[in-house]
Amino acid sequence: MTNFLRKHTEKFASKWLILLVDLLICFVTFTIAVFVHFNFELTYVEPHIYKYHLLFVLSVRTIFFVFFKSYEGIIRHTSMEDAALLLKVVTISSIFIFLLSNFGCYHNIVYLCIPPRITIISYFITLFALIFSRFLVKSLYDSFFRKIKLTSSVIIYGTGYMGLITKNSLLNDKVKNYKVLCFIDDNPQKINKTVEGIRVLSRNEAIEKYITNPNSKEENVEVIFAIQNISPLAKAKIAEDFLTKGIILKSIPPINKWIKGELTTKQIQRIEIDDLLERDPIAINNKFVERFINNKRILVTGAAGSIGSELIRQLIKFSPKKIILVDQAESALYDLESELLRTSTSENKELPNIRVEVYDVTNEKLMDNLFNEELPQVIFHAAAYKHVPLMEKNPYQAVRVNVLGTKIIANLASKYGTEKFVMISTDKAVNPTNVMGASKRLAEMYVQGLDSHHNNNTRFIITRFGNVLGSNGSVIPLFKKQIENGGPITVTHKDIIRYFMTIPEACQLVLEAGTMGKGGEIYVFDMGKPVKILDLAKKMVQLSGLELDNDIKIAFTGLRPGEKLYEELLNSNENTQPTYHHKIMIAKVVPEDYDLLNIAIKNLESTLTRLDKNSIVLELKKLIPEYISNNSVYEDLDELEESSLNT
Repeated sequence: MTNFLRKHTEKFASKWLILLVDLLICFVTFTIAVFVHFNFELTYVEPHIYKYHLLFVLSVRTIFFVFFKSYEGIIRHTSMEDAALLLKVVTISSIFIFLLSNFGCYHNIVYLCIPPRITIISYFITLFALIFSRFLVKSLYDSFFRKIKLTSSVIIYGTGYMGLITKNSLLNDKVKNYKVLCFIDDNPQKINKTVEGIRVLSRNEAIEKYITNPNSKEENVEVIFAIQNISPLAKAKIAEDFLTKGIILKSIPPINKWIKGELTTKQIQRIEIDDLLERDPIAINNKFVERFINNKRILVTGAAGSIGSELIRQLIKFSPKKIILVDQAESALYDLESELLRTSTSENKELPNIRVEVYDVTNEKLMDNLFNEELPQVIFHAAAYKHVPLMEKNPYQAVRVNVLGTKIIANLASKYGTEKFVMISTDKAVNPTNVMGASKRLAEMYVQGLDSHHNNNTRFIITRFGNVLGSNGSVIPLFKKQIENGGPITVTHKDIIRYFMTIPEACQLVLEAGTMGKGGEIYVFDMGKPVKILDLAKKMVQLSGLELDNDIKIAFTGLRPGEKLYEELLNSNENTQPTYHHKIMIAKVVPEDYDLLNIAIKNLESTLTRLDKNSIVLELKKLIPEYISNNSVYEDLDELEESSLNT
C-alpha cells in the first residue's frame, strides 16, 4: 500500500475537476448566503427566482475563473500567490455581480435582482471557502504523505542566510521527510539560541548529543555545510572532525549554480575529495591575461585532453580572434566540439572562431599546412603521452610524440613567427626515473635551447606542475570507480605521496605564466602540501559513507615500473626565483646548446627506426644524465652506461 501511494504522489488532479469543485463551493456558499439573508426562514425563499439567481452567479464566477485561470494551480503546492489570485477573482466577480444586480433591480428584472446583502455575504463566505479548501488539501496532503516518506535526520552547519534557505528547502521536500536536528555555528554568541524554532549548538555539543551519544535515537545523521565563504583549510578541518566519526557530509552548491535561482534538495550533494585538499583559491591577473589573449589566433595541441579542454574553456572568456583545436583523439575531440556548440551564445549555434582538426602533431607536413593557413600567434602545446607504465612499455611512442612532436611544433612556431609558445610539462621531468619523464625533460631541453637560438624570434616558455585532480587516468577517478565496484582500492605503496592541483587551477597558472614569460623560462607552480595517497584513499572511502576494511578494503600492489615514491618539482641543480604571482616561480636552468642538442635528437630519431626499446632508452640516458630508472626493466642500462663511462 505504501509503495502504491508513493508511486502516485506525483500525479495531479485535473484542472477541470478543480474548476468543478470551485463551482460546487460557489453553489454552497451562495445558498448559505441566501439562508443567512432570510435568517434561515425558508418560507421567504422563492425557489423559482432562487434558481435563476444561482445560475446567474455561477455563470459570472465561471467566466472569471476561466479568464484568470485560477483553477490551474497545483493544490498541494498552494501558496500565498494562489490565495492572492483567488482574492482578485472573487472580488472582481462579486463587483460585477453587484453591478448587474443593481441594474436588474433598477429595471425590474427580477431574475437579475439579487439583494446587495446576499452578494456581500456570498463574497466573504466564498472567498474564505475557496482559500480554506486549498490550504486544507495542502495540509492534509503534507501530513498524510509525510508518514510514508523516507525520513532523514540532518544537522545544518551555519545559521546565516544560506543555512535558513537550506532548512526551508529540506522541510519543503516532497519526496523525503527531513528532520532538522539542530544548527551548528562557530559564533559563541549564537550557541543555545534558536533560529526559526531550531536550536543552535556548538560543533562538539551537536556531535556528542546526536552522533556519539549511545542513548541518541537518531540514525544515519547527515551534516550539510551551508556556508559559502569558508576557507578550504577550515572546511577540511571541520570535515575531518565528522569523517572520523563516519558521518555523511554534504554541501550546497554556489548560488550561481542554483536552478532558476532556487535551491533544491537534489542539488545538495556529498562533499568531494577536491574540497578537502586544503587549497586556497588561486587568483590570476585577468587584465594581463586578457591583453595577452584578446584578438589573437590561438593554437592548442592536445585540445581534447584534461588540460587542453579546460584551457580552451578559459581562453574563450578572453575573446581570442580564433582558436584552433588539434588532437588525434577523435571521440574526445568530438565531445569537446559538441560541448562548445551547446554553450555557444551565437543564434545559429555555430563556432565561427573555432577550428577543430583531428591531426597528429608528429605529422610535419600536415602541421606545416595548418600553420601556413592559420599563422597562430600563441601556442599552448599540451599534446603528450603521460601515463608512466604505458610509456615504460612503449619508449618509441614516448619519444615520437613527446620529443619529436614537440620539436616539430616548436620548429614551426619559430618558422612562422609565432609570438609565444607555452609548453605543458610535468614534475616527472625532474630527475626522471621513467621513460615518460625523460621524454618530457628532453622536450623541455629542446624548447629552451631553441629559445636562445640566434635565428629564432619566438618566445618559448615551459610550465611544470604535478598531478591534476580528476584528469584522465588520474588516481581519484580510479578510486571512485573502485569504490563504486565494491573495492578493493589499489594503492601502489603505503608511503607514496603526490602533489595535487585542480584542472582549472593548473590552467589558470598556465595562462598567467604564458602572459609573464619573456622566453626561455621554466615556470614551476606551487603545488601546496604533498598528499599521501593512502590518506587520500581513506578519505574517499569515508566520503562515500562506507567503512574502511568492513565495506571497502585497500590493497597494496607495489610500485609500478618507473614510479617514484615522491615527485620533485626541481632538479638538485636548479634554484628558483620568485615572480609577481606568489604561486609561480622560475626554475633557474642553464639552457643546452641548441646545435649540439639538435644533432643528438636527430641521432635519437634514427635510433627509433630500429624499434629497439633498449637502444631508444639508452640514447635517452646519454642525453639526460640524471635519468636513472627505478623499478624498471631498464635499470640494467644504468649499470651498462656507468661501466662504459668508467672504461
